[in-house]
Amino acid sequence: MAMNTFIRTSSYSKIGASNKPLRNSQAILGFLFIIALLSIITTFLYSRSELLQEILTKSTTTTTTSTNYQDIKNDEENIVAHQQTHKDNKRIIIFPNNFEMRDNKLADFYIKDMQQALDPQDLIYRNRFTHEIPKELQFSSQKVELFDAGTDMSSADRCSELSTTLNVEASQVLNKNANLKKALTKFMNENDDYYQELSIFFPNLQQQIYDDIIEKHWYHLIGSSVWLKQYGVHLMISRIIYSEKDQGYPKFSLSYLQVFDRNWKELDNVELIVPDAKNKGSFKTVSYPQFASIPVYHNIDKSNGIFYGIEDPRIKIIINPEGYEEPVIIYNSLHRKIKDVDFENDGEGNVKLSKHRSIFLGWVWQTQKGKSNIEELPNSKQKQSEYIKVKELIKPDGGRKSQEKNWVLFINHEERQKHGFDVNLYFVYQLKNLKVLKCSIYEDTECEWEYEADDYDGSGVLHGGTELVNINQVLSKYDYSELESIKDQIPEGREIWIGLARAVLKKCGCGDSMYRPNLIVLMKEGKDYKLSYVSPFLDFGIEILKWWEDQGFCNGKNLIIPNGISTWTIEKDTDKHLVDYMAFTFSRRDATVDLVYVKGLLNALLFDPLHPKLLNKEQAGFTKNTNVDCALRISQKYCKLYTEENKINEEFAEPKKEEQN
Repeated sequence: MAMNTFIRTSSYSKIGASNKPLRNSQAILGFLFIIALLSIITTFLYSRSELLQEILTKSTTTTTTSTNYQDIKNDEENIVAHQQTHKDNKRIIIFPNNFEMRDNKLADFYIKDMQQALDPQDLIYRNRFTHEIPKELQFSSQKVELFDAGTDMSSADRCSELSTTLNVEASQVLNKNANLKKALTKFMNENDDYYQELSIFFPNLQQQIYDDIIEKHWYHLIGSSVWLKQYGVHLMISRIIYSEKDQGYPKFSLSYLQVFDRNWKELDNVELIVPDAKNKGSFKTVSYPQFASIPVYHNIDKSNGIFYGIEDPRIKIIINPEGYEEPVIIYNSLHRKIKDVDFENDGEGNVKLSKHRSIFLGWVWQTQKGKSNIEELPNSKQKQSEYIKVKELIKPDGGRKSQEKNWVLFINHEERQKHGFDVNLYFVYQLKNLKVLKCSIYEDTECEWEYEADDYDGSGVLHGGTELVNINQVLSKYDYSELESIKDQIPEGREIWIGLARAVLKKCGCGDSMYRPNLIVLMKEGKDYKLSYVSPFLDFGIEILKWWEDQGFCNGKNLIIPNGISTWTIEKDTDKHLVDYMAFTFSRRDATVDLVYVKGLLNALLFDPLHPKLLNKEQAGFTKNTNVDCALRISQKYCKLYTEENKINEEFAEPKKEEQN
């Protein structure tokens, strides 16, 4: 079905530049009423929606062939693209697909009920776009070696017995780095409370923009995204860091939010109409792109060698108690808590503070006033500032370490089905000697241990990367007849998650450290968990970038860091065969936001008759680390082989450089 309406309103003066509702005042309300009335009348009389009306006529008065349907979709996308390229500084305002109002009433609702200003050239519509795989993808064959959990008798000396190889395909790299000069100029010019609070850490920004040297001090990395099906867009969070040296010495890290269309083209100046959690039944606007106003602790007087800001943000969709999808973020950040107060004889107290880098949960579409939950001694201005709502996640028994990082997020599908919404977030706390935490989303309580393989406490070299995708949930979204037998084979009480961890091998032969993705498959059977599969280093054919562009590949760090799984869908190809596509984001040289699609991974793990172990009723190896040890051993070999190949390539390239000189 095509969009019912795109409404372009006719002219009247725009009210201010703020997207916040206008406050009560008789004069303002009277003025607003006149403007709204005129706008509604002119919208009704002079609505410039001829293109979409023609599209609508095509889709409702003719028999829609697949060609016609594709033409309709192309026309819809062309209108949005035209708005982006020809209507500079004008907005695209997107209502959710399930918004309970006729399309021709949306502008009226936006102006009168939401009390928002609407420009004649703004584009406002209800979403009708569904997810699609980008058309320009080109795939190449890749092999993925996996080590299964084996049995209690399995040994790392016999890794070959646990090894299996999957054949998958990977796309070319899609780079999604932002225009930092444009983003930072907008941030500076808007000069909102968040900028005013933090700009003391980058006082030379204006001069850097003027001198056109942003790329020498600012870096964009660590993107993580989700598909907002109600809005037909990808929502991505990433880091933009400031450094006085290079990307290895960040001074401050900001979080940046962007939206992309289904073909991964960034949409500028977009407003989403989202539910207002503080006023049930009401809606509010959120604008993108924007620097996320996440509350952080900072102290400019103690900034030498201390890294402030947001680190490793990951975004995930949850179902909230109101029944709608809501994006949340998980990240780590430095904060401080009051440790003790010593009172002197005259009654004045001496406050002792302790600093911690902790894991936080943030609600992207909700806000809080002040940041007393981050900084227990904030200044008076910050008490009145508005931030994204956040909550610290604390280990059992008040277990607040000096540093927490790399918790691997996942959702329990069975729990979601039982309650109708997500009650808890789950985290793999450590991958070797498996430990799993359960943290309440809404209750102000500490997390609790969901599972502990043993008492060993230590993260090792295999760390968190992306979140884990619940395969039960992926399968439940589709009613293809070919999937029914797979669904029936999954034993009751079993859940399966797949994601990408990252091993960090230091001084393995190439540079200071080498990072690569490691595929992991987590299984829950009753109350027990295990890593069913772990892969050694993978690169999916991704080109490595030098840490320093003027030096060798083994100078500095050699990185492919997986950040998030954006989508995982099951499609039918031209031959009507099922094929799955998993898109994941990653970073290279701590200075890119990249994306790759992997084709056929789920098919190889679940559908291929040669690899049925995830569906076997009898499972073993729940307390063993054998597959982790095997994967890390082969990763070490990968590093040494890469080092030797790189050395040969550099020696071969040296005579050519001399000839050119």
